[in-house]
Parts: sequence; structure tokens; C-alpha cells
Amino acid sequence: MKRIWRMVAVAVTLALGPLGSGGAHAETPAERAWRNYELLRSGSRKPSDLSDAERRELAALLQMMREGRSADRRTPRQRCIDEEVEREGGNPSDLAMRAIDLKCSQR
Repeated sequence: MKRIWRMVAVAVTLALGPLGSGGAHAETPAERAWRNYELLRSGSRKPSDLSDAERRELAALLQMMREGRSADRRTPRQRCIDEEVEREGGNPSDLAMRAIDLKCSQR
């Protein structure tokens, strides 16, 4: 049971991934796990080629897939915007949308 919660924590960490400096988008752990999954499936990469961190990320992704959950591949900023738009009832005014954009621009 403890292992499942640890994997959930890893999955949450994967979903939140970091942004690079200067606003440039760095590859998140979730994106890296998905890329490694695709490379392993295609045969371009072997499991022995993965680092320990990449194996953990991949394990969390595979666990999510087994449980029938899809990996949330949205950026933290896009998740914020989606949550705020939903909070506004799904159809925010132009002014509300600008406020949402400003609020979520820090993520």
C-alpha cells in the first residue's frame, strides 16, 4: 500500500514538472516518461539504457496506464487556465479571461 502511495506521489510530481529558465518549456518528467515509453516500444531504446530516475518515471506512467487513468499532459499553466475557466462557469468574459491569464502566467 505504501508503494502505491509513493507511485501516486511520483505521478503527481510528473504532472507538475518544472519550467525551464526564461519561460522556455523544459521537458517535464511526464513528457520524458512518455518519450521513453515510446522509444522502448519502438525498440530504439532498451530498459538498460534508462537511468534510475527515468525507470521510476516510466513505472509511474505504466501504473497510471494500468489503472485506466491517462497521464495529464497539459502544462501547469494550461491546467490552471482550465480550472479557472471552469470556476467561472465555462464561459468567462473577456475581462475575466485576461485576469485568468494573468493569474496563471506565473505557473
